[in-house]
Amino acid sequence: MNIKRPSRKTLMQFMMVILAIFVIRMYQQQDLTVGMVPSFTSQTLNGDIVNSNPLPEQATLIHFWATWCGICQLENDNIQALSKDYKVLNIAMQSGTDAELKVYAEKHNMQINNIINDNSGSLARLFGVRATPSSFFINTKGRIQFVEVGYVTTFGYKIRLWWASL
Repeated sequence: MNIKRPSRKTLMQFMMVILAIFVIRMYQQQDLTVGMVPSFTSQTLNGDIVNSNPLPEQATLIHFWATWCGICQLENDNIQALSKDYKVLNIAMQSGTDAELKVYAEKHNMQINNIINDNSGSLARLFGVRATPSSFFINTKGRIQFVEVGYVTTFGYKIRLWWASL
Protein backbone atom coordinates (compact mmCIF):
# COMPACT_ATOMS: atom_id res chain seq x y z
CA MET A 1 0.00 0.00 0.00
CA ASN A 2 1.35 3.37 -0.99
CA ILE A 3 0.53 6.10 1.54
CA LYS A 4 0.80 9.62 0.19
CA ARG A 5 2.52 12.10 2.47
CA PRO A 6 0.97 15.56 2.84
CA SER A 7 2.59 18.22 0.71
CA ARG A 8 4.55 21.09 2.16
CA LYS A 9 1.74 23.44 1.07
CA THR A 10 -0.87 21.38 2.98
CA LEU A 11 1.29 21.37 6.11
CA MET A 12 1.80 25.15 5.88
CA GLN A 13 -1.96 25.71 5.49
CA PHE A 14 -2.63 23.52 8.52
CA MET A 15 -0.06 25.47 10.56
CA MET A 16 -1.64 28.79 9.49
CA VAL A 17 -5.09 27.61 10.65
CA ILE A 18 -3.64 26.57 14.03
CA LEU A 19 -1.86 29.93 14.33
CA ALA A 20 -5.05 31.83 13.45
CA ILE A 21 -7.01 29.94 16.12
CA PHE A 22 -4.31 30.69 18.68
CA VAL A 23 -4.24 34.42 17.82
CA ILE A 24 -8.06 34.72 17.94
CA ARG A 25 -8.10 32.97 21.31
CA MET A 26 -5.42 35.25 22.70
CA TYR A 27 -7.37 38.30 21.49
CA GLN A 28 -10.61 37.07 23.08
CA GLN A 29 -8.90 36.42 26.42
CA GLN A 30 -6.70 39.52 26.61
CA ASP A 31 -8.92 41.61 28.91
CA LEU A 32 -10.35 38.82 31.03
CA THR A 33 -9.92 39.13 34.77
CA VAL A 34 -7.18 37.05 36.37
CA GLY A 35 -6.12 36.59 39.98
CA MET A 36 -8.76 36.80 42.69
CA VAL A 37 -12.38 36.54 41.59
CA PRO A 38 -14.16 39.92 41.65
CA SER A 39 -16.66 40.10 44.49
CA PHE A 40 -20.31 40.53 43.56
CA THR A 41 -23.76 39.65 44.83
CA SER A 42 -26.71 39.23 42.49
CA GLN A 43 -30.18 37.77 42.21
CA THR A 44 -31.08 34.71 40.15
CA LEU A 45 -34.19 34.42 38.01
CA ASN A 46 -36.03 32.62 40.81
CA GLY A 47 -35.13 35.34 43.35
CA ASP A 48 -32.26 33.63 45.19
CA ILE A 49 -29.37 35.86 46.26
CA VAL A 50 -26.01 34.44 45.13
CA ASN A 51 -22.44 35.68 45.37
CA SER A 52 -19.04 35.00 43.92
CA ASN A 53 -17.56 33.80 47.21
CA PRO A 54 -15.79 30.46 46.77
CA LEU A 55 -16.90 27.30 48.48
CA PRO A 56 -14.26 25.84 50.83
CA GLU A 57 -14.69 22.27 49.59
CA GLN A 58 -15.14 22.63 45.83
CA ALA A 59 -14.46 24.83 42.82
CA THR A 60 -16.98 27.25 41.34
CA LEU A 61 -17.78 27.90 37.70
CA ILE A 62 -18.81 31.38 36.58
CA HIS A 63 -20.15 31.01 33.05
CA PHE A 64 -21.07 33.92 30.75
CA TRP A 65 -23.41 33.11 27.87
CA ALA A 66 -26.17 34.65 25.75
CA THR A 67 -29.46 33.48 24.25
CA TRP A 68 -28.33 34.67 20.82
CA CYS A 69 -25.06 32.67 20.97
CA GLY A 70 -25.18 29.43 18.96
CA ILE A 71 -22.15 27.91 20.70
CA CYS A 72 -23.77 28.68 24.07
CA GLN A 73 -26.83 26.69 23.02
CA LEU A 74 -24.62 23.72 22.11
CA GLU A 75 -22.90 23.98 25.48
CA ASN A 76 -26.08 24.32 27.55
CA ASP A 77 -26.37 20.62 28.41
CA ASN A 78 -22.75 20.61 29.66
CA ILE A 79 -23.46 23.51 32.02
CA GLN A 80 -26.71 21.99 33.27
CA ALA A 81 -24.96 18.68 34.02
CA LEU A 82 -22.22 20.49 35.98
CA SER A 83 -24.68 22.48 38.07
CA LYS A 84 -25.82 19.25 39.75
CA ASP A 85 -22.37 18.71 41.31
CA TYR A 86 -20.76 22.17 41.44
CA LYS A 87 -21.62 25.75 42.28
CA VAL A 88 -22.38 27.31 38.89
CA LEU A 89 -23.24 30.95 38.33
CA ASN A 90 -24.81 31.04 34.89
CA ILE A 91 -24.67 34.70 33.75
CA ALA A 92 -26.78 35.66 30.72
CA MET A 93 -25.40 38.67 28.85
CA GLN A 94 -27.64 41.03 26.88
CA SER A 95 -30.36 38.40 26.57
CA GLY A 96 -33.54 40.32 27.32
CA THR A 97 -35.75 40.72 30.35
CA ASP A 98 -36.09 38.28 33.23
CA ALA A 99 -39.42 37.10 31.77
CA GLU A 100 -37.83 36.46 28.36
CA LEU A 101 -34.94 34.58 29.99
CA LYS A 102 -37.37 32.41 31.98
CA VAL A 103 -39.16 31.45 28.75
CA TYR A 104 -35.82 30.69 27.09
CA ALA A 105 -34.69 28.63 30.09
CA GLU A 106 -37.89 26.59 30.13
CA LYS A 107 -37.68 25.95 26.39
CA HIS A 108 -34.06 24.76 26.72
CA ASN A 109 -34.50 22.73 29.95
CA MET A 110 -32.35 25.07 32.04
CA GLN A 111 -32.52 25.51 35.80
CA ILE A 112 -33.38 29.11 36.72
CA ASN A 113 -31.98 28.91 40.26
CA ASN A 114 -28.46 29.75 39.02
CA ILE A 115 -29.19 32.07 36.06
CA ILE A 116 -28.32 35.73 36.58
CA ASN A 117 -29.57 38.30 34.08
CA ASP A 118 -26.72 40.69 33.27
CA ASN A 119 -28.75 42.75 30.82
CA SER A 120 -26.80 45.92 31.70
CA GLY A 121 -23.45 44.20 31.11
CA SER A 122 -22.04 45.25 34.49
CA LEU A 123 -20.88 41.74 35.45
CA ALA A 124 -19.40 41.17 31.99
CA ARG A 125 -17.41 44.42 32.35
CA LEU A 126 -16.33 43.41 35.88
CA PHE A 127 -14.82 40.21 34.45
CA GLY A 128 -13.59 41.76 31.17
CA VAL A 129 -15.79 39.46 29.07
CA ARG A 130 -16.01 40.35 25.37
CA ALA A 131 -17.04 37.03 23.85
CA THR A 132 -19.48 34.26 24.70
CA PRO A 133 -19.29 31.70 26.04
CA SER A 134 -16.64 32.63 28.60
CA SER A 135 -15.99 30.47 31.66
CA PHE A 136 -14.07 31.23 34.84
CA PHE A 137 -12.98 28.34 37.06
CA ILE A 138 -12.60 29.55 40.64
CA ASN A 139 -10.59 27.48 43.11
CA THR A 140 -11.48 27.01 46.79
CA LYS A 141 -9.38 30.01 47.80
CA GLY A 142 -11.20 32.40 45.46
CA ARG A 143 -8.51 32.57 42.78
CA ILE A 144 -9.34 32.26 39.09
CA GLN A 145 -7.55 29.03 38.19
CA PHE A 146 -8.58 28.70 34.52
CA VAL A 147 -10.36 30.82 31.92
CA GLU A 148 -11.86 29.49 28.71
CA VAL A 149 -13.52 31.31 25.82
CA GLY A 150 -15.54 29.18 23.44
CA TYR A 151 -16.93 25.67 23.54
CA VAL A 152 -15.77 23.31 26.28
CA THR A 153 -16.84 19.67 26.59
CA THR A 154 -18.43 18.31 29.76
CA PHE A 155 -15.23 16.35 30.42
CA GLY A 156 -13.19 19.53 29.89
CA TYR A 157 -15.30 21.37 32.44
CA LYS A 158 -15.16 18.52 34.94
CA ILE A 159 -11.39 18.09 34.74
CA ARG A 160 -10.79 21.84 35.23
CA LEU A 161 -13.24 21.99 38.15
CA TRP A 162 -11.66 18.91 39.72
CA TRP A 163 -8.20 20.46 39.34
CA ALA A 164 -9.38 23.79 40.80
CA SER A 165 -10.88 21.90 43.78
CA LEU A 166 -7.50 20.44 44.82
